[in-house]
Amino acid sequence: MAAVNSPGYPAPAPPPAPERRKPRWVLVAVVAAWALVLAAVAVWSVRHDPPTVPEQRDIADALPVLREAAGAVVLAADGPDRVIEIGAPAFDRECGLTPVRGGVEATQEVTVRVRADQAPAVLDSIARGLPKAYAPAIRHNAGNTRHALRADAGDFVGVDATVSDDSTSFALRVSTGCRPFASGLDLDPAPRPAGEPPAAFSAALRAIGAQAAPTVVEVACPNGRTAATVTAADLKAPADLGRSLRDVVAGALVVQAEPHAWAYRAGEVSVVVGDGGGSARLSATTSCR
Repeated sequence: MAAVNSPGYPAPAPPPAPERRKPRWVLVAVVAAWALVLAAVAVWSVRHDPPTVPEQRDIADALPVLREAAGAVVLAADGPDRVIEIGAPAFDRECGLTPVRGGVEATQEVTVRVRADQAPAVLDSIARGLPKAYAPAIRHNAGNTRHALRADAGDFVGVDATVSDDSTSFALRVSTGCRPFASGLDLDPAPRPAGEPPAAFSAALRAIGAQAAPTVVEVACPNGRTAATVTAADLKAPADLGRSLRDVVAGALVVQAEPHAWAYRAGEVSVVVGDGGGSARLSATTSCR
């Protein structure tokens, strides 16, 4: 019997040939090549890109930046109308990089003592004296009675200070933020014995009738000089601190004069003397200038 076609309807088209699939090995090769490209980019980035979070640089990498910033802070902080004192670097091993990973933060402070009502103006002058690369900025509260300085020394090392209108002393704090530990780094360095102390230190020591084996903290200044604070603690306190210092402060710029705390400038040297509980403490600071 002959095939019968329905009138007006064409014969159905044959189904399309199945698409040829690429061999599996081609896909594997493409994925492997892309993985190699990503790995190469990651290695290059680690070696060449700057860090994006402080956790990418351990505490040993951060310390040189902290030391450089401390020198810049000392240079900016010193002035003929104030007294400064350089603190020793301190290490806080209680900070946390993550909830389960501990770290260490290094800080160094420069204490500034000023006369009453001078703190805001002195803070402004310090901000102007810091390197422009630090982008120092001062912010004020709504009542314009508290003032905060913030600056970025680079590599996540910061500089900050806060003063009130009535502050007579404040600390400029240089800090690394929390960093990973570094092997071989001494986090409890012994105080360094001082060499020949400034004449102003020796004069104050004689005035209070004490003997001491002073220690020293030094920082390298941006202008190539070295600033240092010589300190003697646990000294025998005089019966009357002000009376004992009467002769050595004659002709000096006295910034602070209280029964148990004196701060003054003997020429270019900042001197701080305090007593309490039967013991006294004396420091003298030579700055970058």
